[in-house]
Amino acid sequence: MRRTPVHPVAAIVTRWSEAWHAGDVDTIVAMLADDVRYSMPPLPEWYRGVNEVRAFLLGGPLQSRWRFLPTTANGQLAFGTYLWDETERKYIPGGLDVLTIRNARVAEVTAFLTADLTRFGLPARIGP
Repeated sequence: MRRTPVHPVAAIVTRWSEAWHAGDVDTIVAMLADDVRYSMPPLPEWYRGVNEVRAFLLGGPLQSRWRFLPTTANGQLAFGTYLWDETERKYIPGGLDVLTIRNARVAEVTAFLTADLTRFGLPARIGP
């Protein structure tokens, strides 16, 4: 039986979102370029390099439950990010993460924390 090859971006989409859903920092970090940058405009802080990004993820975002849905923004791979809200018992918008891919690795994540995800064809909320 002939198998259809998986497009590299499709593999990144699957692996990235599954790692975030599982809170798997090791898989996320393994996908990063050594000189990765992670920023969240308009917040002034940003992180550079695998070690800084890993520490940031463990100290903040990965302490919560997430769901990521793929989309595109300005022709780049992006994810609508949804954070679990215990009061609503749903995943609510956390932002839009735009990824820059270089040599099949994530070279940059720009997380727009106040993006309207519906403008990217994504739902306003996700049920459990």
